Amino acid sequence: GAPVYRLGPGPAVLNLTYTGNETIATIQNVISVIEGKEEPDRYVILGNHRDAWTFGAADPNSGTAALLELAQRLSKLQNKGWRPRRTIILCNWDAEEYGLIGSTEWVEENRAMLTSRTVAYLNVDVGVSGSGVDASATPQLDELLKQASKKVQNPDNGTESLYDLWMASDSSLVCTSC
Repeated sequence: GAPVYRLGPGPAVLNLTYTGNETIATIQNVISVIEGKEEPDRYVILGNHRDAWTFGAADPNSGTAALLELAQRLSKLQNKGWRPRRTIILCNWDAEEYGLIGSTEWVEENRAMLTSRTVAYLNVDVGVSGSGVDASATPQLDELLKQASKKVQNPDNGTESLYDLWMASDSSLVCTSC
């Protein structure tokens, strides 16, 4: 490789030149809609992207696997006659690593509808990473996240809730709501 020179403790200025190919490419988002029974004009949206800079085991493939599994389960429920209370929209975004292009374009195209109808967006980008369980939410969902974590058993011992586990650890690292 290129030689590396130590410049000392002070600041350094580098002049870099990048030569790349400018390419226009078509991207494709994959969107699935399950119409709600009671509130079809209210949306719960789940999404993740499918492109990655590297092999993408955690980001984004664990989220893709979770979203595909959810889609299969919801399909089985639909085949038995079930419909959700609100419309569920499953989104698999393209070109996320290039500046959130897929999701941004979709939101810009559907902004008015989404602004008035969206109840929640759940990002499943990194569905699984590491051995712990963590969660975060926008401030509007803090209380919901806290209450839900109280209803989920600690997967390690089954005698306490996920909320109890978070409170026993450094809760600020795993639950921004707690």
